[in-house]
Amino acid sequence: MHGASLYQRFAATPLCEGLTDDEVSALFELCEQRAFEPSAAVFTEGQPGDALWIILEGDVEVSRDGAVLAEVGPGAALGELSLLRETPTRSATARALCKVVAVRLPTTAFRKRLLVNDVAALKVVSNLAHQLADRLVALNDRLLSGGRKGLAVARTELRRLVR
Repeated sequence: MHGASLYQRFAATPLCEGLTDDEVSALFELCEQRAFEPSAAVFTEGQPGDALWIILEGDVEVSRDGAVLAEVGPGAALGELSLLRETPTRSATARALCKVVAVRLPTTAFRKRLLVNDVAALKVVSNLAHQLADRLVALNDRLLSGGRKGLAVARTELRRLVR
């Protein structure tokens, strides 16, 4: 997908699964393109949770209190809790591992779409719910495979996800 346009990359993300071309276009119009150099922060733990970020190019490290939680790449959505609930601050830091191109979907603009029962916005919420469910399944798998220690780790990780 190296030669694909930014819009095409956005449309191919799991966030846009099931959306029509018109719905993707309307959603993309709400987004702001951003580029990050290696080691630059996409967002920082404690900052206002005011947008969803969709990584279109490059890799990002997600950490909390200095501990690496994940490394994600193109197609990943970060900061989804800011869209799904009133989250005053970021619970983690996202930092570019290389040159990164991302789009920022402001929470305020997205919530306005939800308030009018916009079908595309509802589909996005459904897609985010599926992604969060996948993470929960993975967390449960780690819990079951780790015994008592796994339970403690899973509880800690679950708390990190919902803060």
